Amino acid sequence: MENKDVNVVFASTAYGPLWAPAVSSWLRAVGYASRHFTVSHLGLLGGVGVSDRQYTHASQNALAKDFLDDERFTHLFFTEMDMILPPDAIVKLLELDKPIAAGIYFLRHGNGQPCLFQKILTSKENPWVHSPVTGFPLTEPFRVDNPGLGCVLFKREVFAKLEEPYFDLAAKKYGSDMYFYSKVKWAGVECWAHPGVMCDQIDYKVEQFADYLKRMKEDPKYVGSGVILGTTERDRCQAEIVEG
Repeated sequence: MENKDVNVVFASTAYGPLWAPAVSSWLRAVGYASRHFTVSHLGLLGGVGVSDRQYTHASQNALAKDFLDDERFTHLFFTEMDMILPPDAIVKLLELDKPIAAGIYFLRHGNGQPCLFQKILTSKENPWVHSPVTGFPLTEPFRVDNPGLGCVLFKREVFAKLEEPYFDLAAKKYGSDMYFYSKVKWAGVECWAHPGVMCDQIDYKVEQFADYLKRMKEDPKYVGSGVILGTTERDRCQAEIVEG
């Protein structure tokens, strides 16, 4: 990425209990990014916003509006109250230099299912529906239609290409991520995921990359049950996982 001024806002939707491991990880990520920006003369981590007691989509729209209202800000980083971030999450996603760059996390009670989806299924009744991704590259960033909203960095220009509301509950059947990323797909905006930014999702159990690897080993039919991205790389990595 070019050495140019950036000004990142860190924002989180908080609609329930704040888990101490999650908040601690946010502070580490903010501190790491702020220090990195200062040392590299890259720019600023210039704002922090956390919502409280709002529906997720309402919170996301409010945080996006506050970000867009200040033209000094160039990037918006989104996380959620149950996300445990690696310290270098913001820095790595910024270095990817894509309109939308996201880390990877794994769904609560998903038995290792990553929060990655492709816009392959079509439905007139539910135009926001996506297909789950079950296989993906493990060693390099890759294009994906929907990486969730738990660890994602947006360039300011993304919102200029979308109509409001940016986030909604998609007919109360699908989450705000399905609604948002459908609009992103239709607008032709690139979205990437970075396997070097692996996050945990916490509830009363922590869902993490190890759960995905465990399922890959124990359920050989799992990968073929959904969308596979980067087939050649996935095959090589899967073979290593099964053998190792």
